[in-house]
Amino acid sequence: MQLSAERLERLQRSLGLALDQEWPQLTAAQKRLARLRPTSIAARPASSTPLLVVATVATDGGENKLNLDPIRVQVVRVADSLGEIYFEDFIAGSLAPEEILQFFSESNEKLHRFLAYLQLEPDQLLPRSDFQRSQLLSMLRELMEWAALLKLASQPPAKLLIRDGLLRSVLLTDLVFHRLRVKFEALTAKHGHLLVGVAKRSRVLSYLSVALGLTESFGGGDPAYLAVPEELEREAAPSQYRWIGSRAMGLLHIARLDRGESVPLMPVDIAEWQGNRVAEAMLLLQESARASFPLRGYPQALVQAHEHARLGGLEIEMLETLLLQQVARRDPAVGQTARQLMLLGRQLSEGIEDHEHDGG
Repeated sequence: MQLSAERLERLQRSLGLALDQEWPQLTAAQKRLARLRPTSIAARPASSTPLLVVATVATDGGENKLNLDPIRVQVVRVADSLGEIYFEDFIAGSLAPEEILQFFSESNEKLHRFLAYLQLEPDQLLPRSDFQRSQLLSMLRELMEWAALLKLASQPPAKLLIRDGLLRSVLLTDLVFHRLRVKFEALTAKHGHLLVGVAKRSRVLSYLSVALGLTESFGGGDPAYLAVPEELEREAAPSQYRWIGSRAMGLLHIARLDRGESVPLMPVDIAEWQGNRVAEAMLLLQESARASFPLRGYPQALVQAHEHARLGGLEIEMLETLLLQQVARRDPAVGQTARQLMLLGRQLSEGIEDHEHDGG
């Protein structure tokens, strides 16, 4: 569609009118942010002993699928940065949400124990909205990740527990999230743990950085953090944070966890009931992120947990072999055809890769 001079002029006028409505709120937010000053992350005293740092991660939905059309299964795996695997189960991808939940709750003893610990019934996990229904597998992955973190919280010694993502949820129901919060609050107090969540990105961070010049507040490149007032957080992403009261247990901060102006700023949640230990948590995160690779300023414990949770190439091949064996036992003819199709797919994929490498 061509953009005529008349149409362009009309769009410019319309855009100007819309910005006239947005600008007063943006200006007010800029003034509030200008009054905030980041707090430097101080070095650890020589006599101080740091807490053990442990992170948990669940497999990403895009890297845990086994496709053998029309059979579709996913692997739910949750691991921590120490290499411990808490959950590793197959889930049929063709089932309806209620069927998936029933199948998983009946076949997984760990989930049974976890729900009993939270005093919940399986049907209380059922999605309450269409969005939650469409994200049920993601919800189960998230739930199992919370379960692994809760198991770590139930055990001494004192640790910094890191969640992969902020301490909030759009997928869990209000009741489930409330029960999790109550348990975490009790267990962190009992054992002296710190609970934090770290995300690589967030709508709030993007808004504050681009619209309000947040990066300028962190000028100089030193490790530092800034508490984000709740009202400013709501303004930054109102449509995404209407659930903040009932399904959030963190105080949002923006932090640079390594030295250097090129080190990205990270959204960090500190458990709401641990506001008096923010400096301690930030120092532990900075020490974990100091030598992180490949993303600078990202806690190394999370990098290690991702490595343990991710399904590697050899593991995918092993799981595909297990899948083919199971199919062949049920129907040898189908198993033989499936094996031939899988081998053909690999050959085609390798041929395309070789062609691209040759510059063809």
